[in-house]
Amino acid sequence: MIRGTVRLEVAVGPRRRLDKARFPLDRIERLARVVDERQAGGLVSFMDLWGPERDPQESVETRPMAAVPSLDAYAHFAPARTADELRSAGAVLGMTLSLEEAMQHSEPPNLPIAWGVGCHPRNPKAQAAFDAGRFAELVERTALVGEIGLDTRWSRVALATQVETFRRILAVVARLPRLVSIHSYSATSLVLEELRNCPIAVPVLHWWTGTVAQTREAVALGCYFSVHSAVARQSKFRTAVPPNRLLVESDHGWSDPPAAIPCRVEWVEHLLAQHLGCRQTDVRELVWRNLAAIVRETGTRSLLPEALQALLPED
Repeated sequence: MIRGTVRLEVAVGPRRRLDKARFPLDRIERLARVVDERQAGGLVSFMDLWGPERDPQESVETRPMAAVPSLDAYAHFAPARTADELRSAGAVLGMTLSLEEAMQHSEPPNLPIAWGVGCHPRNPKAQAAFDAGRFAELVERTALVGEIGLDTRWSRVALATQVETFRRILAVVARLPRLVSIHSYSATSLVLEELRNCPIAVPVLHWWTGTVAQTREAVALGCYFSVHSAVARQSKFRTAVPPNRLLVESDHGWSDPPAAIPCRVEWVEHLLAQHLGCRQTDVRELVWRNLAAIVRETGTRSLLPEALQALLPED
């Protein structure tokens, strides 16, 4: 067996960002065999790299990964995606950009995918058409709200309009507790201010870029954090965020193949495991336990697809 390590660059995420890590040469050899077997045309999972072909003691640790699918706390799907296409995505919390899009999505049969109701701060049409009554009606039917929030850098929507929409949404979910995925790009302090003024049960900060002080305040406000590979190495997720407030996300884009999601989620799990000093299997079990806690806190189990309910850990 060849010993040593090499640097491997892996393209991940919707923007194909390069992430670098060090891997033992025997794992690179294993990955090369997997790629060759798949004729270099299929998606290669990090579990293919770190999978059960290890010594007997280590292989026991990989079994829970095979038994429990990946959990993606934030992804987008085009409404035209078929159930067959979505079947390879694993368990996913799917976000929508507008009330119109939320109405187009239907729950795929026998799939662990939940659809949210959203109004993206960068979407002028969605912001202009937002109706709080219609939003509340849609929220009654789902356990998930997203994507919503504020954006002061890239949005073409006037900030006053964004804030008004955000406040109306928070008012609804303050009385209808839900997991709420919040966009806060270049608006972290504004988002925290609105959450202070209108507390909600489970705010989940998507791709959070706030300071350590802001992160601690967010934790005090009851926030969870869905961590993407671009921010997974940041020390604040180890020093300022309790593990029971962490989720994992792919930020999967509309046009990306659903089959790419498990690979992207596994990469974030790997990064967090390194950061937290635990196994990748521990991270996966952690985020499932955290989702189960959210579902209990919001009382929304019955609103989830049965296939997703079946995967939740018991109390």
